[in-house]
Amino acid sequence: MRNPIRMMLAAMALAPAVLGCSAFTIVMNGKVVLAALNDFSYNGNFKLLVRAPENGLQGRVCIAMDTAPGWSPMGMKCVNDEGLAITHANVPRSQTPYDQDKPQFRHDFLQKIVSECTTVKQAISMIKAYSLPPGEHGAHVHLMLADPSGDAAVVEWEDGAVKVTRRQGSTLLMTNSLLSKAEADGPKSRYARASKLLPGIKSASVEEAISVMKELSVYVKIKGAEVGTIDSAVWDLTSRKLYFFYKRDFDHPLVLNLDEEMRKGSRIVELKELFPNPVPYSTEWRDDNGPVVRKTGL
Repeated sequence: MRNPIRMMLAAMALAPAVLGCSAFTIVMNGKVVLAALNDFSYNGNFKLLVRAPENGLQGRVCIAMDTAPGWSPMGMKCVNDEGLAITHANVPRSQTPYDQDKPQFRHDFLQKIVSECTTVKQAISMIKAYSLPPGEHGAHVHLMLADPSGDAAVVEWEDGAVKVTRRQGSTLLMTNSLLSKAEADGPKSRYARASKLLPGIKSASVEEAISVMKELSVYVKIKGAEVGTIDSAVWDLTSRKLYFFYKRDFDHPLVLNLDEEMRKGSRIVELKELFPNPVPYSTEWRDDNGPVVRKTGL
């Protein structure tokens, strides 16, 4: 049987220097926002997925993608009706832990977490109680979680254990290096640039989040194919408003109210149908080290 977690990561093998994803949380003056960017081929078919509360599960709003015919779309980043938010980013391949005595995370485990947990504390407890699948499953990711109380953490699987890095200060950042393990991030990398910007943030606002997201976003053309930050989100966990952006168009967000979306009921909508066509996005070339000179013949 095909492993959907492996398929998700295998699909990201195109242009590994570009397909990374990143996220950060800002907590200031009683307000909390989580921002997440998804880097992928611009031909990627992503969906807005809404699940109303049912059968004892939390309602949630996710950006999701198809992984295999007949499988439900896999949530890539989600927020539930209690304001618990979760997203992921790729990390270097390594031997992730497997414990045969624990239940296994399988398909769509980010949605499983937000459908059954209401706080970061609960989510971390659940993650520790589960194991990743055995063998070369390909789930080489780490997770960022945040809730309206301001609790925020990055969860990683490293050296046979679950490692948790909690927010220190007003912000928490992750790109594609493990926070629990010393790794070399270049002085011009996305992580380095965002680390310099975040201390200057004045408020946990959408506007401040966008200023950092622009710096973290990426875009290149490879043999005519566009690759980069295809979708981004800022979740205002305090006001319960969700801001979605498509193809680096940070001037025209889709703004949703979490409570209104729950009242509308469950549905799945193609993400591209919710934005203008054509999308007025920036085609400035940016990779992990920022702006790059446009190359010919690619």
